[in-house]
Amino acid sequence: MTGVTGNYLASSLAAGGSSCPSPIVDPPISSRYNRWMNLQRAHYFVTVAKQMSFTRAAEELHVAQSALSRQVKLFEHELGVELLDRAGPRFALTAAGEVAVAETEVLLTLVERSVGRIRAAAAGSGGELRIAHTRSWAGGNIARAVERFRVRYPGTTIIEHRGFTARNIELAAAGDIDVAIVRPPIYESGLAVKILDQEALLVAVPAEHRFTAGSRIDPAELADEPVVFWPRINGPGMHDAIVRQLWPHRPPNVVRYEADDEQVLHAVAAGVGIAPMPAGRATAFRVPGVELREVAGEPRYLEVAAAYRSDNPNIALRQFLEVAEEMDLPTG
Repeated sequence: MTGVTGNYLASSLAAGGSSCPSPIVDPPISSRYNRWMNLQRAHYFVTVAKQMSFTRAAEELHVAQSALSRQVKLFEHELGVELLDRAGPRFALTAAGEVAVAETEVLLTLVERSVGRIRAAAAGSGGELRIAHTRSWAGGNIARAVERFRVRYPGTTIIEHRGFTARNIELAAAGDIDVAIVRPPIYESGLAVKILDQEALLVAVPAEHRFTAGSRIDPAELADEPVVFWPRINGPGMHDAIVRQLWPHRPPNVVRYEADDEQVLHAVAAGVGIAPMPAGRATAFRVPGVELREVAGEPRYLEVAAAYRSDNPNIALRQFLEVAEEMDLPTG
């Protein structure tokens, strides 16, 4: 038996208790808190592990080496495991120590972030908002929402970076970012999703292709055309939405995969095949030798959304969602 309840049972038996004890109840919450790790000792341990030396770690931390060694031993005692392999001739971590470094670094980062948010809330500021944009979209309602947020909450720091939808979803689910700008639908993430924008789904064709003779493409003619695509793993929901709209009866005849839209367009310019393309990306890159065409029939669109953890306590996230709520979804 492991965990807090197991420890209490072991203590009962050691004191001469019955081998069939009364039902075990969890200790008071104050007792559970007392068994949690000391954050300063956790910080000391991570520093020692990163430096691979008590001497260098003590210098970095500005503490005596003997005091540092004692604090690390106390940290091991708190966890009930050995983190350092003291049997060998060189500094080394145990298997538990390797895990402890990774887990403790995450914990310390979250604590630092939480402290910052608490202080920002006390000061009436949103503190920090972390946004991961999707590589396939820039501008539109997203850019307008971010700019309006900056004006309304000038004291909040916005940290932005860009990545594929799949990676942004992972970061948001893990709590590493507040807002993931994604291409829905998204699958099995546990995230809340708010649609913020949409854009036309077009087809990029080589300049000398027969499809350039008209302004629109008959959807039936797409079936056997060689296609350049990006890997589904980059954005499964967006990939599936494209296939449903352009190739509803059978999968596209993909002859080459490229890493992103820009490389896809260059392959189209080289005559490798046609490619589905969000209107904004094609307009932004403007690759010579590529023309864009709509597909005849009902309009085809790709959506853009904000995905976030509904249990995220960051006040800046709530403020951003309020601003985003003011954005009108394009129609037609």
